[in-house]
Amino acid sequence: MSTDLFAKLVDVVKDSPDRALTNGEAPRWIKKLSDEDAALMSQADVIDACLVTRHLRASLLQHEDAIFLCVSGLEADEGLPIAFEAIELTPGHFALAVSELKLEPKASAIEIFETIDGSFLGEEGYEGHDLEDVTKLFPDVSIFQLNKDAGSSGSIWRALGVLLSVFYGQGPIELSEEALASLKELYEAGSDHVPFRNIVQGHLAMSWSGLFLELYRAIEQLYSVPKLTNLTDQWASPKPFYELAELLENQLGWRPKEEDALRELIESCGASFLEMLANELCPDAENKAKAVAKAIYKQRNSLVHFRPAMPEEDYSTQQWNNRISLMIKLVSELYERHGENYMLTRPQ
Repeated sequence: MSTDLFAKLVDVVKDSPDRALTNGEAPRWIKKLSDEDAALMSQADVIDACLVTRHLRASLLQHEDAIFLCVSGLEADEGLPIAFEAIELTPGHFALAVSELKLEPKASAIEIFETIDGSFLGEEGYEGHDLEDVTKLFPDVSIFQLNKDAGSSGSIWRALGVLLSVFYGQGPIELSEEALASLKELYEAGSDHVPFRNIVQGHLAMSWSGLFLELYRAIEQLYSVPKLTNLTDQWASPKPFYELAELLENQLGWRPKEEDALRELIESCGASFLEMLANELCPDAENKAKAVAKAIYKQRNSLVHFRPAMPEEDYSTQQWNNRISLMIKLVSELYERHGENYMLTRPQ
């Protein structure tokens, strides 16, 4: 890994007309910290890695009995979530980060030249580069050890989402403390079957509509559940609902009607939860489930379509936060009720 890391640096200098390295092919490495750290670099299992945006990247690693989240592109200071412990960056963790996150040097060719030109195997006294001298040439990297018993520790998207909820000061839309708390609760305690990648994509959206639509998409995945529940009561199948939904659409061309399916899902929620939704979206409605589904679907259409008959509503920041908070809670509620049936094989 050190070979690949320094090759990235050498290539930057080679591509520049301003400097020429004394010995670009000579081996270079970062000074060894310990046998334990060297073992981590060579033996750690990469559970997952994701390039979320141009700058925000993360990887989830396991070594022996410890789980680590490596993040680049997110400023995380004091006030870490309970399940996260910031640990000191080591040569092993840094080399893994550069490799798995596909980090490219941020320093100029001149800065890189001045750091590595006179230091390589063959020069008297060379024992490797100091870690601090090399890390400054790349984007910042943070390492967190995760509580392995926490619900978010097994998913890179959940773990990253928890951090985003706490350090969203860098975010593009003005999410309220309530909305961020709802997102954090979803990442930490929500059903394992929530499509957390969608939620993180929405969390990082440049507009309110982007976040709303990603939350809507998470709910949309469950639209076949009410009809499939009725079908399998009469015609048992061990297949998870997502497989049945795929078969019905691909083989028979059937898919649920969105507004009706949304209404049926909302009807499956408890009375107090439905009351909460209706109080915000349609306080005067007699048929609350139908009116809530209509309001959500109408908003979805106004954001997806660009037609004079479907103008986008001009909500205030407070109104958007209220609606986003409700959508987050609706995602959580529906996946608690239906996520397992949708995703897992069911006993006959």
